[in-house]
Amino acid sequence: MIAKIDCIPCILDDVRGAIDLLTADEHIKRLVMKESLEFMSRNMDLSKEPSTYITEVHRIIKRITGIAVPFEKRRWMCNELGMKLSERLEERIKNLDGFERFSHLARWSIAGNALDFRTVGTGYDFDMASIEKHLNEIANKLDVDLMPQIYKMINSHIVKSILFIHDNVGEIALDKLLIQEIQDNGVKVISAVRGGPITSDATVEDALQVKLHEAAHLVIIAGPDTLGISFDEMSQVLKDELSKTDMVIAKGQANFYIFSEHKHEVKCPIACLFRTKCRLVWSMFGGCENMNVAVVL
Repeated sequence: MIAKIDCIPCILDDVRGAIDLLTADEHIKRLVMKESLEFMSRNMDLSKEPSTYITEVHRIIKRITGIAVPFEKRRWMCNELGMKLSERLEERIKNLDGFERFSHLARWSIAGNALDFRTVGTGYDFDMASIEKHLNEIANKLDVDLMPQIYKMINSHIVKSILFIHDNVGEIALDKLLIQEIQDNGVKVISAVRGGPITSDATVEDALQVKLHEAAHLVIIAGPDTLGISFDEMSQVLKDELSKTDMVIAKGQANFYIFSEHKHEVKCPIACLFRTKCRLVWSMFGGCENMNVAVVL
């Protein structure tokens, strides 16, 4: 999905919410907003995905504030919460099998997408204590449901390897359970995370925190500090995996932006599992509010 005019105020609001949490220094805040506005006036030609522009303004934030890992404590808290949730989820699925078990894990993986503390409508002040209740309310609902088709593809014996592209901190602990389920059924899963911190996107350090390597066949770096993956900045190892994998599972709205635009460059099915977080995206699926989505591109 290419950026629209509506993305402009959303990006600016995102920048403001981030710097309000990161610093009380009004001078730094003004510098960040000034440079972000200048960047957008020069480059916001609406020819690229929204995540491209969000990546650049957050790089401005990191450079001007001098904070190498913004929201470090919040990231850690999200991962800890995700691991606690995954432990409880394991107990719930003990007596499930087949499609019922897979679907339950996949829906919770999608629900985990709400752990994104930069989500429009919750923002960087998301109340951590309310998250579990929030996830419980949304985990059993799929508004766009191609899960049976996704399950059938994974278990077709044609798909022998899956490239799983992760989205956020916290969420990756729930992804881990889904990956373990897929691997237990004989399909190799390669996990891709970001090589540097950007808002709430999961990095190698986050993967280590939740012990993602215990479930995935291999954990790779998708590229540098980009929001979602980037076809302009992706690592060579991600290019190699994309060229040979039998299927992609992409988590999160930012990765949906990217793959909906670049699907012609990928020679295998792409399953997108995510929660819509803005009007532009939920309207694509005929909705009028946040939606849980499982689609195949």
